[in-house]
Amino acid sequence: MTRTREISAFLKQAGWPKAQRIPLTGDAGNRRYERLHDLNQGNAILMDAEPRLGEDIRSFLKISQHLLNCGISAPKIFNQDISLGLILMQDFGDELLYKTVNDAPNLELQLYRLAIDVLNQLHKSPPPKEVGSYFPPEMSKALATTLPWYCNKGLSQEIQKEAESSLRKLDWSNPVLVLRDFHAQNLIYRYEQSGLAQMGVLDFQDAQLGHPLYDVTSLIHDARRILNPSVVSLLLQELTKAYRGQDDFRYAFATLSAQRNLRVLGVFSRLCLRDKKPSYINLIPHVWNNLWKDLSHPLLRNLSKICESLPTPSPSFLEGLRKNG
Repeated sequence: MTRTREISAFLKQAGWPKAQRIPLTGDAGNRRYERLHDLNQGNAILMDAEPRLGEDIRSFLKISQHLLNCGISAPKIFNQDISLGLILMQDFGDELLYKTVNDAPNLELQLYRLAIDVLNQLHKSPPPKEVGSYFPPEMSKALATTLPWYCNKGLSQEIQKEAESSLRKLDWSNPVLVLRDFHAQNLIYRYEQSGLAQMGVLDFQDAQLGHPLYDVTSLIHDARRILNPSVVSLLLQELTKAYRGQDDFRYAFATLSAQRNLRVLGVFSRLCLRDKKPSYINLIPHVWNNLWKDLSHPLLRNLSKICESLPTPSPSFLEGLRKNG
């Protein structure tokens, strides 16, 4: 049976056979999304995650239910077919946090505080059973599989070793569920709701156990948008006061963020070179700037020294990536 027929059969079984289907912009992976509109049932989102392309929706379903149990706004699941990789779920609308705060900068501090409140709520609950770990060894492996797309393998290995050494110095005694892609394009402002329900969470299928500050680094040092510096300063001050880890907040933040930004440099390069998605190249200079903010921490001077050998994302370097992609 063709994929088109599989989806049609799934929608018929789910009770949405005549829904209008509108393709939505996809993400960096192989998942595809459509907005469905039915005159009687309203809107829903269809996630198409083909198993033959390496996708597996079981993690999404598991984490979605966990988030809902924690009182966090994840999309409710209306129907699912694990063998086909299809999910019919609640539609949160189009008000991405990214769009909302770009259109209304006066809301930035308020909504980023709300996003941090969502993380605090998540951390109050024990993580679900049988989730993977994102500790220093796994974070090091993540660099090993991505950073060589940006620089030569020898330099990548040197960076990987030093980054893991820095990560091991952090306090890992109280791991929490980290969503690992917690940023402004995966958060929906649900203005018609109240409290934590105003912040809808998407794209959490890669969640694992990790450091309590990991998600907040991806939120504040967002690879896709630049926050107002005064907002960043206030958020970091508030987070520093609230932090209860045994490691230093600023050092932990910088170390976790540096690992993430190094990995993202590789991921965005791979998306261009292997997956033929050149638009991600435009984001590399911003990720580079975030990385060097992290590496300015005095306790990361060894990692900073090694990273000086990384290729600077000059216009000519980025054009080379595009031509080879």
